[in-house]
Amino acid sequence: MPPVLGEESNRAHDGQSAATPVSQRRRRISRSSAICLTVLLVCSAVLDVIVGLNASTTTDELHHLLYGGQILHLDADRLIPNYCNSQMPISALNAAPQLLGHYMQSHHLLPKLAWPLYRNRGARIPTILATLVLSLLVFFWALDLYGEVPALAACLLCTLSPNLIAHGTLATTDMYFTVGVVASLFFVRRYLLQPTWQNAVVAGLVLALAQIAKAFAIFLYGVVLLGLLVVLLRQAPPRLLTLKRAFLFAVIAAGWFVAVINVAFVFDRTFTPLSAYHFETASFNRLQQMPLLGHMAVPLPYPYLQGLDFMKRDEEAGQTFGNIYLLGELRDPSSPTFRPFKSYYLVAWFYKEPIALQILFLWGLFWVFRNRRFADLITGEGLLLTAAMILVVWLSFFSKAQIGIRHILPALAMETIIAGAVFSNFARKSWPQKALLGILVLWLAGSVASYYPQMIPYMNEWVHDRRYAYKILADSNLDWGQENAIVDEFLRRNSDVVLNPPRPVAGRVLVRVNLLTGVEKPAPSAAYLDKQYRPVAMVGYAHLLFEVPASDVVAAPPPPH
Repeated sequence: MPPVLGEESNRAHDGQSAATPVSQRRRRISRSSAICLTVLLVCSAVLDVIVGLNASTTTDELHHLLYGGQILHLDADRLIPNYCNSQMPISALNAAPQLLGHYMQSHHLLPKLAWPLYRNRGARIPTILATLVLSLLVFFWALDLYGEVPALAACLLCTLSPNLIAHGTLATTDMYFTVGVVASLFFVRRYLLQPTWQNAVVAGLVLALAQIAKAFAIFLYGVVLLGLLVVLLRQAPPRLLTLKRAFLFAVIAAGWFVAVINVAFVFDRTFTPLSAYHFETASFNRLQQMPLLGHMAVPLPYPYLQGLDFMKRDEEAGQTFGNIYLLGELRDPSSPTFRPFKSYYLVAWFYKEPIALQILFLWGLFWVFRNRRFADLITGEGLLLTAAMILVVWLSFFSKAQIGIRHILPALAMETIIAGAVFSNFARKSWPQKALLGILVLWLAGSVASYYPQMIPYMNEWVHDRRYAYKILADSNLDWGQENAIVDEFLRRNSDVVLNPPRPVAGRVLVRVNLLTGVEKPAPSAAYLDKQYRPVAMVGYAHLLFEVPASDVVAAPPPPH
């Protein structure tokens, strides 16, 4: 079997052969690797801070900050319908700088520091720190699987990933969700390899912490259960993981789940009987009507189940998001005949992930399936790929909220780990292979730099003319309100330009992509511009400038509503 360890120097340093199972290899970081990792983290922090400072407040950030502020005031109730339905307690981290800035202003403490903290951009600091944590997790995942050089390469790919940068610099929960998924699988893997009670406690805690980032993180328990079953059935003697140990882990994980959810939601009406809940969906109402469950005291806070019910209602009705758009086709999620785009996330990945990173990922998959033994695959890349597949398949086939690649952000982080496999045995690779890897990394860096610091609308080179990116994707893939400051400055310098007119007007017209495609509802559609004219320029990447002759406006019909 070809060697599975990432680098020759690691084998010599550890005194271990390539045939040594991955689960038995010691993880060591040389001084040079530690220095390189530190440099990468510093570069990542600088890049992310610049992006965070340049982007205007996006559509969802204020909602997350609102709920995070409530949590800091020990109020977990979802008081504002349709705005705090899916928000989670982790947003308290983003609201904390604002609360601190407000306190400092009111007490006249360090005014030069208080104002930046109070602004919405100050609320992005915790998310940027979480992005650095993700880079560390990617490094240690790749270090365990492949060695030092691949780990550094994976960390570099994570640092340059445009979608991870874009949503790792906003006061939303997408990056926290990503960190929670990657961290949970990392520590669960440690438990599967060494099923001690200490590893069980840590893995169970991290799994529970992931649940306060996004409600959908509950899928991680299914991934873990599947991993436990496969290891129990397939492990070779000596059998470290026994049924008793697996059951103990389940008990510990359940205990952490209940404890963390209660603390995060400030014990709001914990032990309320299920019959006393006010649910709005048929599925949750059916639970109340079950003989045993109906009178059971729920050991979880009221807002936790309330939020699940609200999200289920919104998913069924398609209320809190606009129309769904892909490749020029518009679908209304509130329509009884609505069907999700099964290829939505595949198309988003194809156009919004850098081509060089896609090549490295596919190359990494080839390396993994060519070099990995099944036992190592189960507790290694198997965990990552299973979680990524479940996430993408579920959102592709069963979710109406297909509003951006950000929903599969954990899969994009896992992509950088798998891509790191390509750099295994780097010292022994031929010069053509090294040159190709260098070219791919430089291509990735150049592609990202061509958009920097506007990372949300990033599209790869398959989009030849960026003015027509809206023909492929819209919504938070392209237009999430991040360009408001750029547009305001443009309008200040071009007073003749009309912004988002509700009806056809002559002259220079600037229109948001979400209005042009019809994503925003019930806003008047600007699709007539797309049918009759071509954009002459872009302002940012999500606003298109059209020139409408005066002769056309007289005969033009009013825009559809």
